[in-house]
Amino acid sequence: MILGLGIDLFEVARLERELQLGEADFARTLFSPEEIAASAGRNRPARDLAARFAAKEAVVKALALDGELGTPWRAIEILDTPAGPPAVRLHGPLAAAAAARGVRRIHVALAASRRLAAASAVAES
Repeated sequence: MILGLGIDLFEVARLERELQLGEADFARTLFSPEEIAASAGRNRPARDLAARFAAKEAVVKALALDGELGTPWRAIEILDTPAGPPAVRLHGPLAAAAAARGVRRIHVALAASRRLAAASAVAES
């Protein structure tokens, strides 16, 4: 059964600007080392990270958190899988909150163009 649905759009140029400012910690505040490494291997790393960030936003919306846990960006990982669609891994209080809501799995879909990254998330029981 579907428990929640989320969608998000994110401007690729916005993330590119933040990364170009040279603040080494910026990416590490939003993404896990595994997410950063996966994106670094792509032709346009900022576009890939923007899609992952849009997915994180979509997951928060699908879980209907309403800011109760702050902004747990690193507690949500959007990971590559060999077989196709990305996997979502939740950590800490965010994982506990999802479990308390009956969420057993979260599906995400990502898309990106030169300008925009988009993602949708479905929380399933």
